[in-house]
Amino acid sequence: MDQQHQQPLDADHGPGLGLGLLAPLTARLAEYVSNAKHNISEGVSGMTTQAWIRVVVIAGGYMLLRPYLQQLVTKGAVRKMEADDKKAREADGAGELPHPELTPNEYRGIKDKLYALENDHDGADGTGADWGQKARVRQRQMLREMLEEDERRRAAQDEDADIQEFLED
Repeated sequence: MDQQHQQPLDADHGPGLGLGLLAPLTARLAEYVSNAKHNISEGVSGMTTQAWIRVVVIAGGYMLLRPYLQQLVTKGAVRKMEADDKKAREADGAGELPHPELTPNEYRGIKDKLYALENDHDGADGTGADWGQKARVRQRQMLREMLEEDERRRAAQDEDADIQEFLED
């Protein structure tokens, strides 16, 4: 009797449910692939010489002009970001960078960059939208230390040269 009351598993019941949905999905996918193959082969075989020239000109023009268009868009974005940064600095009251003394590094523009970078958040934790901030802060600090060491070394050399001037052999 138990064998008579058991019903076979079909697409509507039990574990066979996933297989029932998979068959129409694969059939639909196969139909899409078949249609795509047919449409592409018909489109390519039916193209005239003028159509081929048009495709080549459009693709070639795109490949030639794309780098220049990207540069143009990038320059515009950089200008906009710089203008926004300048407005933000002026709004914070830090429009002018402090210049305690005039050194050779200022002539080269290194200190201007350092002072500009000091206005950033030095204590950032590197989370959220400003990820990588810790690494930038570390790099700035290392650059400052290298510049200070270079200035100390040059000052020591100048001092040694001054002392050598007064020494007689």
